[in-house]
Amino acid sequence: MLDRALTCCGAVRYLLAGFDYLSKSYLMSLLTSLARQVTQHVTVARAERIASYAYRITLTGPTLAGWTYTPGQTLNVFFGLGATGAAASLRKRTYSVWGYDADRLELELAICTFSDGPGARWAAQCRPGDAVHFYGPGGKFLLNPTAPAHVFLGDVSCLSHFYALRRQVPPTVPVLSVIHAHHHDEVFADLDGTRPLHVEAADALSALQYLQAAEVQGLRALPGAQVYWGGLEATCIAGYRLLQREWPTLTVKAKPFWK
Repeated sequence: MLDRALTCCGAVRYLLAGFDYLSKSYLMSLLTSLARQVTQHVTVARAERIASYAYRITLTGPTLAGWTYTPGQTLNVFFGLGATGAAASLRKRTYSVWGYDADRLELELAICTFSDGPGARWAAQCRPGDAVHFYGPGGKFLLNPTAPAHVFLGDVSCLSHFYALRRQVPPTVPVLSVIHAHHHDEVFADLDGTRPLHVEAADALSALQYLQAAEVQGLRALPGAQVYWGGLEATCIAGYRLLQREWPTLTVKAKPFWK
């Protein structure tokens, strides 16, 4: 419902580009009011820096009572709807659900701030008590429960997403991982304090280098494994094509997290 509403909002804003300021201001007021009605409202319980370019944002509120999601799903977070008057906006970003505590009514996000874009600035400026609106959960970058093995490939922007998936893997099922970071201080632990994913620190990592690092861990001994590739869009595309061509026994899910 919200996706359709926002699509309409975008079309209306385009059509009214030539309208006077008061008309557009009134329309935006109506659109932000609609968005507040169809999104869920929570507040920031805690906000802390957990790595050189990452913040942990804990959200809470009664709307999370009985909330359900599948690990690997995402939220559309609107960080301008809590403002009033002309400061309100429909600006949003999509973030992976890092964790959910039904007893404490808390939802965890880990937000990387490499880009210094609107979402990164919002994460850095979050304070307890801030209002947040979100829509979701949704998304299909989920664990394949029937796979005989799992391979996680991507950079630190995927870390919380891969942690959420990794927790769902039974202890008897093999797991390989290659997480690229420029420096180890960019890497944060999972919610339980563990670091179950292998990190490669380097200035850059090509798709081929990801696979070479996975080969060292025994990738060729895992025919039929499910590969999850995330991170930089160009690397995801190159990796997907490389796997299709050179590793036909593997199945691949790819999701760019940034451009």
